[in-house]
Amino acid sequence: MTDFLAGIPGPLALVVVAVLLFAESGLLIGVFLPGSGTVLALGWLAGQGVVEVWLAAICAFGATALGCQHGYFRGRRDGLLRRQLVKRFGEQRFARAESALDGRAEVTVAASQCFAVVRTLVPRLAGHAKVTHLRFTICNVPVAAAWATTLVLLGAWSGEAYEQVQATVGLLGLPLLGIAAVLVLAVWWLRRRKQLRQVS
Repeated sequence: MTDFLAGIPGPLALVVVAVLLFAESGLLIGVFLPGSGTVLALGWLAGQGVVEVWLAAICAFGATALGCQHGYFRGRRDGLLRRQLVKRFGEQRFARAESALDGRAEVTVAASQCFAVVRTLVPRLAGHAKVTHLRFTICNVPVAAAWATTLVLLGAWSGEAYEQVQATVGLLGLPLLGIAAVLVLAVWWLRRRKQLRQVS
């Protein structure tokens, strides 16, 4: 990915990355596209001075967040969603993903941002499961921002160790970021419930 992006001008690289990340998080073809690797490569370009680091982080965050929003609304509108997803990924996988949203939508939506494939599927499932748009956005957007910024910075700071960083991120799937996101959301949810109880 770095070889491909390094051969094109910075502004065009941002456009290419934005399109890839939107497709990766918003379209079903995204399960076959490299999300984390693309953001790391963009961060590496930023570290080489091809693009600004802050611009790379905004581009990565904006594209993946918009893709997730698109996936969510497709899930709400698409009456054939269940049949399509079952056909592509199997009844068992779909049932597991669907049950994860049952009563634990906030945690599932937040954690899904950190892992390939589920980052593509969960927004659609959340829309299909009638998770409210506000709940989905509150859980998805902050974690998407943290995910994109973290990977861009890792790529920018990796330098000659880029290959090792990429391999490590691919193996770990940023579990620490997922755990942190879950903890933040858990605290927010508990405070929200407490406030609602006090009002009622």
